[in-house]
Amino acid sequence: MRKRSLALACASVAAGVLLGPVPAAHAAVAPELFWVGSAESPASGLVALSAQSDSPITSITAHLYAPDSAAGDPEVAEVSDFTLNSGTAQSGVWQTGTPLRLADLGTYRVVVDVTDADGDTSSTQGANGYEYWLQAHLTDFQVTPQNPDYEHRDVSVSGRYTIEDPRTGGTTPADGQVRVSTANTGDSTMVPVDSDGRFSYSYTQTYEYGGSVSPWLYPAGNEPFAQDATNVDVDPVQSETRVTLDAAELDVKGGQAATVSGTAEVYVGGAWKPLAGADVDEVWQSDIGSAGAHPVTDAAGRFSGQLTMSSTGSVEVQVRSGTYVKTSPLQTVKVYVAKKTSLTDFTATLNKYSELTAKGMLHTGSSVPGYADNKVELQYSADGKTGWKTMKTVTPGSSDPESGAPFKGTFDAPYKGYYRAHFKGSRYWQESYSKVLYAKRTPTRITGGNASPEPVRKGRTITYKGKLQHYTSGAWKAYGGQKVKILFRPKGSSSWYDMGNATTRTDGTFSKGTTASKDGTWVAVLLYPTSTHLVSAGYEDYVDVV
Repeated sequence: MRKRSLALACASVAAGVLLGPVPAAHAAVAPELFWVGSAESPASGLVALSAQSDSPITSITAHLYAPDSAAGDPEVAEVSDFTLNSGTAQSGVWQTGTPLRLADLGTYRVVVDVTDADGDTSSTQGANGYEYWLQAHLTDFQVTPQNPDYEHRDVSVSGRYTIEDPRTGGTTPADGQVRVSTANTGDSTMVPVDSDGRFSYSYTQTYEYGGSVSPWLYPAGNEPFAQDATNVDVDPVQSETRVTLDAAELDVKGGQAATVSGTAEVYVGGAWKPLAGADVDEVWQSDIGSAGAHPVTDAAGRFSGQLTMSSTGSVEVQVRSGTYVKTSPLQTVKVYVAKKTSLTDFTATLNKYSELTAKGMLHTGSSVPGYADNKVELQYSADGKTGWKTMKTVTPGSSDPESGAPFKGTFDAPYKGYYRAHFKGSRYWQESYSKVLYAKRTPTRITGGNASPEPVRKGRTITYKGKLQHYTSGAWKAYGGQKVKILFRPKGSSSWYDMGNATTRTDGTFSKGTTASKDGTWVAVLLYPTSTHLVSAGYEDYVDVV
């Protein structure tokens, strides 16, 4: 099947054949034929040509020969009713006025005789022949909408093809198929025509940049025909979008993913509505890394993406532009990434005075917390599980954060209990705890402490008596075999004087006699207990010396 778009192609001028003798009065200049072909359309049955000469052209005759005819074959038609259509009689375009009614369609060989006022004549065969074809006419061609939008994405294409036949001059509905090329990057579909030559097709516009929609008829037969190329531009309309975030700030631990969520909306029909099926970009970038998530909104416009960031920073969130939506204004979420920390080398030691010294190392990775965050709490619990109480807060010393910063603190503590170090952390640092340690010393006490006699004469013996006990197995029991020191503070003095030691008996009792010389206060103390016991002091007893 042969097809072409309607055009009057300019043929090369064939060499003219000079007929008859050349008048002696002037040099013979034969008229020139530039082109010859169909006028208006191949189905018009009219012949048009362009020619010129050195004097007005007075006569034109076209001889048509059957397609694929050989030289010497008889002509099938002859037309000479040419009238000047444009230009001048010396150089112009001529066209016949009566349509040809030939028996067969095809491209006819045509020879044109042209005579001018000087009597010069040329006989020239047209370079491209005379096209006597069917002509397909497209009417009622519609593409709606030409500007699809978010709520109107389906595009309808319809039209009607008729066939004009030059043999009869009549027009009938076309039969066959129409190839509809859409604005989706040139996708095409074959669509049948009905008995009236009509066709229809619809598609969903998805290509963001649009394009043209055009039909092309494929008739059922194989006769030569021509048709005009027609197209309509389709340009999708992009609507404004916006993002509303669920949170402006998020806190996550290092290595954990941050969940960035929210709602996307599109402005259509004069109102903001949920934006469904849209791509949302969530991106964090810094000098030390990057991360991203690309969730798609659900029917309610909701989206949720997860991205793992190596440090604190801002995540930029926006709707990605698409066929029907514009990129939304940028929204940001500040994500605080708490770095991992640890407390190591923790020790807790209780001395004989019931003072506990706790120390260890704080590890914070590659950087040191700021002053407000750089604190370690030393905590106590009676059972090691509940009721943790901060006994002292200390600031770790300066050191390489990777090897650890040392901390140490001393405070008054119960005679037994559990201890740990606690780094509270912040948005930038994760909370951490040391191991839990148990510390204990056995309490001691001196009961019945008494210096006698009271008063006492100077130079006489004064005796201090008492009983030493320690708390073990849930009860106060005698603590024998221990050295108890007897101390004396003279009246008006702030100093204590060592008056000697007394060793406790099996039942814990002890006594120590000393020569009385001055008024003052007497007391017994367990000043140097074993490494498992606490110090203790007895009753301070004032004695007058007379």
